[in-house]
Amino acid sequence: MDRLFARITIAAAALALVATVGCSSSSSSSSGGGSTSGGVSATEKDFSITLSSSTGTAGSTTFNISNEGPSTHEFVIIKTNDAPDALPVTNGSVDESGLTIVDENEAVAPGTTPALTTNLDAGSYVIICNVTGHYEAGMHTAFTVN
Repeated sequence: MDRLFARITIAAAALALVATVGCSSSSSSSSGGGSTSGGVSATEKDFSITLSSSTGTAGSTTFNISNEGPSTHEFVIIKTNDAPDALPVTNGSVDESGLTIVDENEAVAPGTTPALTTNLDAGSYVIICNVTGHYEAGMHTAFTVN
């Protein structure tokens, strides 16, 4: 019960933060910086993750995340040769302890569009939502870096 309360509190705080900075985010988005410099659009819904491209080039990569679902999601980038649906699951979530987590956004609130910029080496990646039950419901996709 305490974990549920903590997640609700975090989601409420994230929504308040988005509302506070909404105007500045809109004006910086209109400059097109992320999209014109090779950003990858990522759409999260209940229960899927869709990327505008399944491949990228090594180096700095920006994921422009859009949560179009009614639930808060995570955006976790894992470097692995495993298939997107073959990660180890314990109690409804991917067991991240033995995996190479490259970067993540732990609280993508509904209706928000955060950007996540990270450095990616060549290799295979899986991008997931690791909110309990979401990975098993289909929130995972492959991403390859050349």
